[in-house]
Order: sequence, then structure tokens, then C-alpha cells
Amino acid sequence: MNAGFLKRAVSSLIDLILVFAVVTLVFIVGGRTLLQNQVDHFDVINDTYNELRAARDADMTAIYTDYEAAVELAGDDEDLKTQAQNDYIVAQAIIESQHAADIAPYDATLTGYYMTCIYFFSIGFLIVMGVYTLATQSKTLGRRLMQIKLTGPVNLMSIFFHDVVIKYFFLVIVFSLSPYAGLALIVLSFAIDFILMNFTKRKAAFRDILLKMEVVKTGYGY
Repeated sequence: MNAGFLKRAVSSLIDLILVFAVVTLVFIVGGRTLLQNQVDHFDVINDTYNELRAARDADMTAIYTDYEAAVELAGDDEDLKTQAQNDYIVAQAIIESQHAADIAPYDATLTGYYMTCIYFFSIGFLIVMGVYTLATQSKTLGRRLMQIKLTGPVNLMSIFFHDVVIKYFFLVIVFSLSPYAGLALIVLSFAIDFILMNFTKRKAAFRDILLKMEVVKTGYGY
């Protein structure tokens, strides 16, 4: 009997957590330092950027405190309250404008660094997921815990396409280019899988149908 949507979703979630944990560990142990070394004077740039942000936040707090004090002094005078609000908005705009000018020399460099981090996690995820699924021959921890397995023409090539390429590759690529588009595609894929697994006769995902495979319930000890 084909496994239901919930079992498959939980299985995938377990495997996702495991793979992301591995990639994150690699990033913490050596990946972060490696990427930071690609940016000249990263520590200086990052420290200066954070100092500028802290100064901006302190200025924002100060003008908000002044605004609250002005409102308190205004009492029931609506004109004075309005003036206090207008002064606060103008002061906010000045601080934001100055902050944007201050961080401009550092923003592009740090944006490039963080984009590189996103690529690191994206590529790392695909590599680790590929190695993980192939090394276990599709019998991942998630599937074992949920007692389901992949059946049909199961071989290294079909496993790779079923569990990595069709399932995650395009999602990861789109997400690395645009997080918003990636999230939209994830929701769309989730909805399509939910409909296919719950409201069709075969109760199979698109990748199952395409590769003529099934994910079925199995007993303990597999």
C-alpha cells in the first residue's frame, strides 16, 4: 500500500533536518572561515558595519525617547502631538538616509559574502543529500523511522533523480536566486504533492509517476 502524504512529509522533514545539520556543521567548522578569507579585510568591514548599525539603532532609540517625552509634555494638545510625530518622522528619515550613506562602502561587499553563504548551503545541501540517499540506497533515516520505502525500478540513477534532482534540485536553485520565489515554489510543490497523494487514484507524487516508482508502507526491521 502506498504511504500517505503525512508519513512521507515527516520522513522528508527528518532527512532535511539531518542533512541541514551536517551542512551547518561543515559551515561552522571550516566553511565560514574559508568564505570570509575570500573577502579582503572581512573582520574590519564586518565590525565597522555592525558598529554603524548599532549607532543607527542607538540614534533611533534616542529620537523615540524624545518623541515620547514630547507627547507626554503635549498633554491634550493635539497640535503639539502632531508636531512631535512629524518631528519624529523627519528625524527618522534623516538617520536612515545618513545610515544608508555610511554603510554604502561596506554593503556591497557583505551582500556578496552572504550570497556566497547561500550558495554554499545550496550546493552543500544538494551534495550531502545526494551522497546520503545514494549511500543508504534510498533507505534514509526518515524512511526507516516512518517505516516506508521506495519501490519500483530502484537503482542508483533512479534514486538520485527521484530523491534529489526532481525533489530538491530546482527548488534549491530557485531559492538561492530568489528566496521569495523559492518559498512560492516550495508551497506550490507542497500543494501539488498533497493533492496528488490524497485525491488521485494512484496516490503518488509527480516524481513517482514520472519514474514509475512508489513509496510504500513496510514492516519493522527493513
